[in-house]
Amino acid sequence: MATASPSPADAGDRVRSRQRTEDRWFRELGLPAFVPLHRWFTDLPRRVAPLVAAVTVLDLVFGDGIGRDIDVSLDVTPGEEWIVFLVIVLLLAAVIGIAWTAHLLVRLLLRRLSARAGTVVALAVIAGSAVLIVLTGYLLNPAAGAAPVIGAVVVVVLCALVTGMGGGALVSWATRLAVRNAAAVGHMASIALPVILMVVVFSLFSAAIWQVTAGLRGGAIALVAAVVAVLALLVVLRVCASEIDETRRVHTDAERAELLFGTPAEHRGSGAVAPQRLRWPERLNLLLVMAIAHLMQAVLFVALLWTLLMLIGSIAVPVEVIEQWTSPGGAANPRHIDRLVIAGATLPVTVNLVKTTALLSIISSLPFVFAAVSEPRYRERFFDPIMADMRRAIIVRDVLMAE
Repeated sequence: MATASPSPADAGDRVRSRQRTEDRWFRELGLPAFVPLHRWFTDLPRRVAPLVAAVTVLDLVFGDGIGRDIDVSLDVTPGEEWIVFLVIVLLLAAVIGIAWTAHLLVRLLLRRLSARAGTVVALAVIAGSAVLIVLTGYLLNPAAGAAPVIGAVVVVVLCALVTGMGGGALVSWATRLAVRNAAAVGHMASIALPVILMVVVFSLFSAAIWQVTAGLRGGAIALVAAVVAVLALLVVLRVCASEIDETRRVHTDAERAELLFGTPAEHRGSGAVAPQRLRWPERLNLLLVMAIAHLMQAVLFVALLWTLLMLIGSIAVPVEVIEQWTSPGGAANPRHIDRLVIAGATLPVTVNLVKTTALLSIISSLPFVFAAVSEPRYRERFFDPIMADMRRAIIVRDVLMAE
């Protein structure tokens, strides 16, 4: 008995489903440029709804609530600076956590629904988020005119553009990478910190560094951070470019089968596939992913080192010693001790300690980044896994383009 051939509509649905799977796989690796240009804005409502929900949560909270919460904390706990500081940190962490939870819940819900049902629900989420932004704007300022409506439209349009052009995929990938790197912070500390920390701690107890930072403003430290970031990126991008060129060779059947395992092209790359030339947006996307990955590792390292130096400095370097090291200064470059003030509360930490530890941590991130792309132990833990994902994505792209 002959079996009925699938209708053109069913065949089209299967093709679109397969394409959605392929596009999602590339986006989850942070490579939206590997998606064909004509599919960048397909299935947009389901893709943009999680981002709109997260942005709406941030808008609702930061619109008025968080400032009121800080004022209440200051009134309830006068003089308890550390409690106020912890309240501020916890509030900010809670806001970010709530926004991310909203993003994750909407995303998981839409993935469990069919394409049509998911589109309807996504449009409802987007419309509901826009209505919330408008209502909140009029509640906070009844005489706002058309500003809340315009603001809601701008939020939705910007989220759609960012998502369609791949910005949402990069942010989602970067967030997952940050969580993975944070989980590996113990390994990072055991490899990177001992030698660097030993050298930096000696610098922390040098009067010269305190005299330098006493006259530095926050903008100068930010400029130093920018210079360090540029130097690190030049090294990382040069190494990554050579690694990408190395992947353009022809692979054996065994190598290709191993790279394609668990990918959308797993059962479609049986024959020999010649390497396809990377378009400039794809190459730029690869380099951008590697740059973001190493910058995030560097930022995590700087945060870890800065926290340790702040702890050591607050215990071992009292204010009286800082005053002896930094005073008196000259008329053109006066040196003085500034207490750290947040939301009107004076904390038991000096601005001098914050600036000194920040400068030392930023400069110390350079040897960490250089070692991450050259020293075998660092490469095995941080660089090689990301590079392996990039190689796999290039092979999958070649197979899909050869069909």
